[in-house]
Amino acid sequence: MDFELLRQLSNADAIASNENEVRELLKHELVQYQETFQFDGLGSLMVTKKSQQKDAPTIMFAAHMDEVGFMIRYISDIGMAYLTTVGGVENRAKSMQLVRATTRSGDKIEGLLNVKKDSHGEIQQMYVDFGFDSRTELIASGLDIGNMVCFASDCRALAPSEIVAGKAMDDRAGCFALVQAMKDLVDIELAVNVVAAFTSSEEVGTRGGRLTTQIINPDIFFAIDVAKNPELDRSFMNTRKLGAGPMVEFYDKTMVPNPKLIRLVCDVADEESLSYQKDMFKGGGTDAGTAHLEHGGIPACVLGLPLRYCHDPYSLVNKNDLMNMNKLIQTLSKSISSDVIAETNNY
Repeated sequence: MDFELLRQLSNADAIASNENEVRELLKHELVQYQETFQFDGLGSLMVTKKSQQKDAPTIMFAAHMDEVGFMIRYISDIGMAYLTTVGGVENRAKSMQLVRATTRSGDKIEGLLNVKKDSHGEIQQMYVDFGFDSRTELIASGLDIGNMVCFASDCRALAPSEIVAGKAMDDRAGCFALVQAMKDLVDIELAVNVVAAFTSSEEVGTRGGRLTTQIINPDIFFAIDVAKNPELDRSFMNTRKLGAGPMVEFYDKTMVPNPKLIRLVCDVADEESLSYQKDMFKGGGTDAGTAHLEHGGIPACVLGLPLRYCHDPYSLVNKNDLMNMNKLIQTLSKSISSDVIAETNNY
């Protein structure tokens, strides 16, 4: 697998509705599917591997392009840029972090993120010091209200060779695994159409998953996403261990998956001797939460990648988990047929 692509995806900046840097990388990597490219009104990219079988059903895998981050909300007379969050940035990540803003022309300008707290230690305001001394200087640099601000992190390998640290692994790790699977499937004949949806605006309400599902109307939907590993816990209650394989999610607050589909995923993984973990979300949700409610209800399942730290300037991901997710996506694509889908919907 080309892990240079993971570095590029992680280093790209893309909050909700501002995903062009990521989208262009994905379009370049999947150029073999260029004739199938579709887009929703938010900018989600849909890529289709078409079956040669007549009236073949469709399965869809969705990974979101957007990351949590910020936008410039106010500019003070002394040249400070005050921010609003876009998505659920961790509070611990809002202080003394190097960030970069993207101007209208695409220039990158770095600054230091800091906060003001009240007497109880609660964050009242977030601001970036770009080094300017006046509003006039800041505006002259090209910065303005509405500009995207992201962590100025640099993706890199750590001492254990299988561990990669970088920002926005939620969900660039999922995008990476899905891209690799689609590239590996390009010349393989399948009994289903396979759609890879790289969705917009998941972090602000799972919006792209809903719209792409409206457009494609898949017979089965898989969300390829992530979940935060409790880094100090190595007990049996940690079902998100790095290096132990993707997680099959049995529950979250936005969706309880079709039991037959869950069994299918586990059986397919077992038959191929693929490592995986059985997990549940305590809170939150994924694109599957909105997607499974479209078109009268669609069988859906969440396949997750374990991360240490999430919605932070850096997350840690294991290369082996990415490779196993790639294999699981391919294996499911090869295993699902019209008969399998009919049985999944047999109530």
